[in-house]
Amino acid sequence: MIALFFATALESKLITKKISCKSNLLIRNNMFIKGTINNSEIILCVSGVGKVNATISSLLAFNHFPISKAVISGIAGAYPSSGLNICDIAIAEKEIIADEGLLINCEDSNNSFIFMNTETIPLYIPDVMKNLKSGTFLTVSICTGNIQRAKFLEKNFNAICENMEGAAIAKVAQIYGIPCIELRSISNIITDRTKLLTSEQVSRTAEVVQKFILDNLNLI
Repeated sequence: MIALFFATALESKLITKKISCKSNLLIRNNMFIKGTINNSEIILCVSGVGKVNATISSLLAFNHFPISKAVISGIAGAYPSSGLNICDIAIAEKEIIADEGLLINCEDSNNSFIFMNTETIPLYIPDVMKNLKSGTFLTVSICTGNIQRAKFLEKNFNAICENMEGAAIAKVAQIYGIPCIELRSISNIITDRTKLLTSEQVSRTAEVVQKFILDNLNLI
């Protein structure tokens, strides 16, 4: 069984529609959708946004279902020097939790933040995905909406994009010894901004990576 993890229903809308023999299972107030896609048995988990929700949902999934492989997906914000464009798909070579530590000031200089947890979690890249742009993904608790902060993070970790759940799920998968893949479509190039992405932007971007997963699920 393949576990598919998305943070929100909006990011998984297309895949949810494609599930056959569908059954909804509520475990500890977390909803899981079990079924098949192209003869592959899957369990879809909409974890909720953030590391806490992602950890709880992945623990419940790995405890209750015979999962052989995990796929983390959804959208991500690309760092300015990544070479990625909106709607590109990127795949993680490794995940790092990037914002646990001591904030000294808000100037985003090299000495503005002392990192306390920079554990690196390796991820699996199937052959069918080796032509995708790959690199280090960062998991953050606050999406970066400041160009100086973005440059600081990408330089410090040589990272290509950021998200809010990946490292948590990847860490749980590592503990359970389950191969874990993370691929995301780029929703925005990180710069100075004051607004969240619209539902339309999220939905349009998320469809790109969902279509890729649907086309290649049997090869994962």
